[in-house]
Amino acid sequence: MKRVLLFAALLGWSALASATVYRWVNAKGQLQYGDSPPVGVHATVVHLLGAAVPPAPASAAATNPTLSNAAFAAQALAQSKAERERQSVAADVATAHQAQCANAKQHYEDLINGRHMYSLGAGGKRHYLSSAEIDAARLDAKKQVDTLCGSGQSM
Repeated sequence: MKRVLLFAALLGWSALASATVYRWVNAKGQLQYGDSPPVGVHATVVHLLGAAVPPAPASAAATNPTLSNAAFAAQALAQSKAERERQSVAADVATAHQAQCANAKQHYEDLINGRHMYSLGAGGKRHYLSSAEIDAARLDAKKQVDTLCGSGQSM
């Protein structure tokens, strides 16, 4: 009988010795201890004599003991999906920017290489541009290329 009681006492003591104890300050400024801190409170791990030191947290699930593995996996999946969406939008913006740059370069090249430039008036009637109007259109096209493609871009 004494052996059974001794065994039970040692088993109970080992369970208590291996427990993780947290320390935090409550809203009233009082120091409190417990096996799990309240949500949203910064708690530190208390290292007890003879107790195993828990490993350093490697993820958000370890820093938030109320977050289960399934919830952490769902959160990580949602974050990775949001990151993929951000990358997709960034790629679409870059593609559209490259297309705008290419169109601006083509318009500038057309103005440089063209001889008889015209604009369409009312009813589709052609209005041929003077040399001054062509120079102004070339200057505007060059500014557009510099804005969309950067001033260091080659043609």
